[in-house]
Formats: sequence, C-alpha cells, structure tokens
Amino acid sequence: MTTNPSSKESLSKEPKFFSFENFRSLGILILIILALRWSVASPYHVPTASMEPTIKVGDRLLAFKLAYDFKLPFTDWVIFSWGTPKRGDIIVFKYPRDPDIDYVKRIVAVAGDEILLKDDILYINGAPQPMEAFESDRSILEDIYDNKDQKSLFKETLTGVNHWVIQDQSIRHYKSKTWPPDGVPKKISENSVFVIGDNRDNSTDSRFWGEVPLSYVRGKATFVIWSLYQPKQDAAASESFWSTFRYVFRYNRIGYWLR
Repeated sequence: MTTNPSSKESLSKEPKFFSFENFRSLGILILIILALRWSVASPYHVPTASMEPTIKVGDRLLAFKLAYDFKLPFTDWVIFSWGTPKRGDIIVFKYPRDPDIDYVKRIVAVAGDEILLKDDILYINGAPQPMEAFESDRSILEDIYDNKDQKSLFKETLTGVNHWVIQDQSIRHYKSKTWPPDGVPKKISENSVFVIGDNRDNSTDSRFWGEVPLSYVRGKATFVIWSLYQPKQDAAASESFWSTFRYVFRYNRIGYWLR
C-alpha cells in the first residue's frame, strides 16, 4: 500500500533565532513575568538598617502582593479585596514623600488607633505593649555593624505579635523618649496605617513623614529569599581594591520567615 505524500502531516520550519516569532514569544514571557511581579509577588533588596534585626542589610525579601487584594497589573486599581493590613504586619509600601521609592516597615497602628511612645514603651489605645529585655542571647545581632555594641535587644509583643526591637543607647542622652513630643496620643486617620522600624533609633518612619495610605501598600513581606552583605573592615583593609568585592553569604537567612 502506498502513501500519498500530499496527505502527510507537515511541520513548519523552526524559526530563525532573530525572528518575529521568537521576539513575540519573548515579549509575551516578559510581560507575564512583569505582571506576576506587579500583582502576585516580587523580590526586594534591603539596603538600610531601619528594620534590623528582623530584616538585615543585604536581605532580599519576598513581598506577597496578594496578601490583602488583587490589583490590575501595571495599575493601582484594586479588582478584589479580601483583607486589610494589621498591626504587626511587615509591609512594603510606596514612600509617601516620593511614591517612586519603596520602603519596608512594621505596622504598629491602624485606622482609628491612638498611638503614643513614652519612655520607649509603645502605647496603643492607652494600653502599653509589653517589651522584655533579651540580653541572654544576642546572636541575632552578630552580623549587624550599626553600633552593635551599643544596641539593647528587646522582644516586644504588639497585640499578640512577638518581634524584635533594638534601641541605640549611644544616643539615648539626647534623643526624646516620647512621641509625639507633646505627649498627646495621635489618632490614625481613616484608610491609613502607622509604621515604625524595629531599629527604633535608626529608622525614618511615620514619626517623621506621617501615615501611609492603604492605597500605597504594595504587599506583605513574608520571608527572606537570600542574603548577601559586606562585612565591616578595618581602615587598612578597606583601602584594598578587592575589599569592594568582599561579600559574605548568609546561609542561615535563606527562607527566614518574617514576623
């Protein structure tokens, strides 16, 4: 039995590398990745010490953008909403003074709350949030170089959420221990949250530039993907050309869950 060649199925030829088909497929793939980063989850690099020791300089964390709602990719239009940020959540948000910059801080108060910091104790709606000194094991501070020896380590319980807090004793003598300065509790506006860094004396946060609108919240910081930092060096070593490329990988930070 003979087969009619014209009846055979045929495959199109593989397109050349620099072809319209390949560029179109690549464009679609890039678009999908960007949409996922915008609306589902996205990594962020942390360059500052304001959230230490919970989040350390050099951490690359993952922000889960479906924690509270779903936004139309490449816009701030909320399509579905199933929750609101809560006290204790660590959020990534647009910096109110420059929305093109993203910040990460901890929510300490939500809309309707009254907040006061007095003698380093955080008061929410008149209730002091327990803060216990934790000096028996300071290993969490071992790779922190922002006045590490001058830091006092605490565990604060914020409406049921336990987390680290550090204070810098080297500036205690001239830094006010009360906020607001007049000692009158501040009430948080509707559709806003109040954020503070866990590194209480080295954080520019809502105490300085105000509340964060809920519309500026990008997502909830969930865990550390990986972490790479540049260790502190003495003056002689820092002058070396190769010192610029000396980095240390924190293996114990891989998958570190943020709370």
